[in-house]
Amino acid sequence: MWHATGDVELDFTAHSPERLEFEIVCFAPAERVFEVLTSDREFGEWLEPLAECRWTTPGPHGVGSKREVVLDMLAPKGKGRADALTALAVKERILAWERGKRFAFAIEALTIPLVRRMVEDMQLERLGPQKTRLRYHVHYEPTLLMRAVHPIAREFFGKMFRDAVARVAMVSARPSENAPQPSA
Repeated sequence: MWHATGDVELDFTAHSPERLEFEIVCFAPAERVFEVLTSDREFGEWLEPLAECRWTTPGPHGVGSKREVVLDMLAPKGKGRADALTALAVKERILAWERGKRFAFAIEALTIPLVRRMVEDMQLERLGPQKTRLRYHVHYEPTLLMRAVHPIAREFFGKMFRDAVARVAMVSARPSENAPQPSA
């Protein structure tokens, strides 16, 4: 069963009641980091609990596109399809799609009523040709139910996002599968 969240835009990031902030330097060009953040192929490599991701709007994807993401919060990596007891599914709407600069989305609905409103905002700062600062900020307003366990949930989800940001840096340091191959 889906639980709708309140409608939000990027301006929610300026006044969200709660936020998680992560920052890391990636040893890759900003365009490569953006590719890792937005690529269906590499999504599961950096977001470990990812069980499924499907776009619900046709490509090419950008601002306004929508997707559904299913996370299996307790299953070991590579288990496959999420178990109904441990799954969290979210409907996302893309708010920013600026190649090499910014990727952001709003959560429009969840299967577990954790937040009233939520935006994930990933900003890239070019530090050099092979060096990019990733700022990954999660802005949210917990539901009344979530407030009761917020300190525990914040630690749990904080670890998930912190680990994901570290994996984005690792994955983006590898050459892209879309990069031209050197000739022999």
